[in-house]
This record gives sequence, structure tokens and C-alpha cells, in this order.
Amino acid sequence: MLLMAISFFDPFGRLPRNFTTEQTSLNGSRITMEKPRLSGYREDGKPYDLRAASGVQDIRTPSIIELSDLDAKVDTTEQSAIHLVAPRGVYDSSKDTMVLDGDIHITSGSGYDIRLRSADVNFKDGTVVSDDPLTVVMSSGAVAANSLRISDHGHKISFQGGVETVLKPVAAESSHEGDQQ
Repeated sequence: MLLMAISFFDPFGRLPRNFTTEQTSLNGSRITMEKPRLSGYREDGKPYDLRAASGVQDIRTPSIIELSDLDAKVDTTEQSAIHLVAPRGVYDSSKDTMVLDGDIHITSGSGYDIRLRSADVNFKDGTVVSDDPLTVVMSSGAVAANSLRISDHGHKISFQGGVETVLKPVAAESSHEGDQQ
């Protein structure tokens, strides 16, 4: 999970990628893209695919793209995939940041299920911050907290405020061969 949030967003601006949109329209200074899709490969060679219902960019602030109904998938180094769904996201290419908002849902093939209300991602610093309540469910238990800080490009994670953790005991394999009672 530590690398999940960071590794998902690393694709932006790193390597050549494919960008498509079904339809583009101009209204004043705002460009609206219908069904924009960004796909390509991360530096580690793993593919990613980001789709949105729409994207809006103001030509006066070309570094800002407002995305709605994001749906993204990225293969990870653990040979599993991460799937992210969020109702809204704002990407700022000049700062290399993205703000996600709404009912954010991140799942991974390795068994993590994360629910967030917001997330501020800084790609350069390798940080993710959420100051809203969140839950993380995994096969070994669950964590609920009021905030989250991921740093060091996903290698450090800190839950803060009202942290509740439930851990499921792992069935111990006991070999009592030769034990007789």
C-alpha cells in the first residue's frame, strides 16, 4: 500500500504517452475534452491507463486540468494492478501535483482497499496527504484514521487522529508431529 498511491501517479510527464479524446470543444477560454484518455508506460516499464468522463482546461492557465469521473489502472512491480476511481481531480503540471476530491476508491491486486475523501499528491516530493477520514482494508485487518501522510515516495506512511486498527490473527501452522498425548 505504501507505494500504491505514489506509484499510480508517477506516469504524468515521465515518458512518452498516448493521449486521446473523443471530442473537444471551446467555450470562451475553456477547452472541454470528452472522454480524455492518457496511457503509456512508467519508467519501470509497467503500463498505465487513465480515463475520465471529461477534462476542462482554461487556456489562460494551461497547466491546470480539471478531470471528472477518473478511472485509472496501473500495473505495479508486484505483478498486480492498482485501480483508482475518483469523482474529481485537478492536475497542475507546473507544480506536478494533483488534488483528488470526493469518494475516492483505490484497490490493488495485492488485496488493499482504500477509501478516501480527499488526497493531495505531490509527484516531485513523493508525498500524499489526506486530512479527511479514511479507511484501509487489507487481508490482515483494517485501519481507520482522520488523516494520512505518505512520504519518501511511498516508503513511509503515517496515520493520525482517531486511529483505529483491527488486526486479524494469522493461523499459526503448528507441526506437532511426534507429540502424543
